[in-house]
Amino acid sequence: MPHYPLITYISIFSVIIPLIAGFSKITLLRRGMKILLLYLIWSFFADIYLLWLPMGYFFTLGLSHVYYIIEFIFIMSIMYNWQDSNEKKILFLELMVLYSAFWAVAMFTFEPLTGLYTFKASISQIILTICAEYTLYVMIKNTTDSILTDFRFWVLLAFVIYYAGTLILIIAKDILLRYPIDILFLATTIDWSLKILFNVLFAIGFKCRQTRTL
Repeated sequence: MPHYPLITYISIFSVIIPLIAGFSKITLLRRGMKILLLYLIWSFFADIYLLWLPMGYFFTLGLSHVYYIIEFIFIMSIMYNWQDSNEKKILFLELMVLYSAFWAVAMFTFEPLTGLYTFKASISQIILTICAEYTLYVMIKNTTDSILTDFRFWVLLAFVIYYAGTLILIIAKDILLRYPIDILFLATTIDWSLKILFNVLFAIGFKCRQTRTL
């Protein structure tokens, strides 16, 4: 296992901040925030598994492929609960089904588990970014109170910043892997830094009043 820079460990363990904030209000959390809490627990153990318990290159690579489909379903499920009409909820369900079908087809054709996951991950992050931006826009448009007190604002902002900010790294993954590992670590510092911000914004969301019915 390579020696990772300090920011890697800070990034992974920064999830403890929103977990503490979430569990402190566990009885007040709405459905979407409970799903977020489950996502954070799952992603923490997945990150630990991929970083500290590699079982060979191909096994770790296969887990990375699976990571993106599980993450996609988690995040889309959160946003599904925050849609303001049944028609929009149906649309989000359709997107989940369509992406899952695309992921399965890609796995058995042009992006098998033994290869890179660039296309699968890129499409996932594009959809998540667009959906988060749309949901955030509708939320701001329909909110009469301060958006800073709405837990959904902080969570959706985290989604937009992280998935849009790391998209170029996913697209360029194949190119980055051709460079020495020090260069790869330097580039992925962006990912690790945004992940820290990701978790801090979630913590702010958990600390907001959990008064919404969504």
